[in-house]
Amino acid sequence: MAKQRKARDPGTGTQYNFNAKRIINKDGSFNVNKVGLGQNTRNIYQSLIKMTWSRFLLVVFAFLFAVNGVFALLYTMVGVEYLGKEPSVSLFGQFLYAFYFSFQTFTTVGYGIYHPIGHLANIISVVESVLGWMCFALITGMLYGRFSQPSARLLYSKKAIISTYKNNISSFQFRIANMRNSLLMEMEATVLLMIVDKTKGSSWKREFIPLSLEREFILFFPLTWTIVHPIDEKSPLYQKSRSDLEQMDIEVLIRIKGYDDTFAQTVHSRYSYKSDEIIWGARYNQVFDVDNNGDIQLYFDKMHDYEKLDLPK
Repeated sequence: MAKQRKARDPGTGTQYNFNAKRIINKDGSFNVNKVGLGQNTRNIYQSLIKMTWSRFLLVVFAFLFAVNGVFALLYTMVGVEYLGKEPSVSLFGQFLYAFYFSFQTFTTVGYGIYHPIGHLANIISVVESVLGWMCFALITGMLYGRFSQPSARLLYSKKAIISTYKNNISSFQFRIANMRNSLLMEMEATVLLMIVDKTKGSSWKREFIPLSLEREFILFFPLTWTIVHPIDEKSPLYQKSRSDLEQMDIEVLIRIKGYDDTFAQTVHSRYSYKSDEIIWGARYNQVFDVDNNGDIQLYFDKMHDYEKLDLPK
């Protein structure tokens, strides 16, 4: 068998006291928790840009209500009579009136039946107005940053497969598709096989081996791309069984790179498969066809479908 070409440490480390979980999480992030950095090194802007849309909107609304709640308390302490409202309602009712007034001041929409009376109420409203301008400018910047941030949104097959290939050999396969309507071009795939080996004592060592691909580059990416690694005599998977891969605690690390014509920039995507996410003896089902008008239909709900088959002996 030909000698396997080992890759340098890709940046994830090779020596550990304990066997760690997967390197790349299912969302494409790395399995690394950064601790001990302190408050000064936290990047709030980057965190707000990277978090999910639902969490971002929750944080923004919670911040706006919290800030206006604080100013509503200040107005209540001054007295709602200085907002043009008779203090004839309960304390909670006064707070609600002050809360409505605070939002009108914070958003600078102008006053209706309420307006500040006296120096103290006007000073608080001026401070809140300036703070409102600053906050909405920052929120607008973050919204623009989230929309304009170049990113790839690829759909990976939930399971990789061991399938048939040319010349009566097997192959390792997975497939991807672009979930956005933008056009991706000049796509490039890099695949590494990580093997975990227990050394002397309690140390665990990681080895990284590049997997040669049938096709590492495609020019256009309008449909799906099934990425194939032939399991020939040069492959680190050659003559390996399912139990062998489980004992080696393998993880197939994937990096996809391409040019997005919408962002006019290069975008990246990461994914990985563990040994229990590989189906032995399978073939992916077709995910596109041509309709009566001659248009190609791509069915994303069939991306993960496969059928079983016999592997070559």
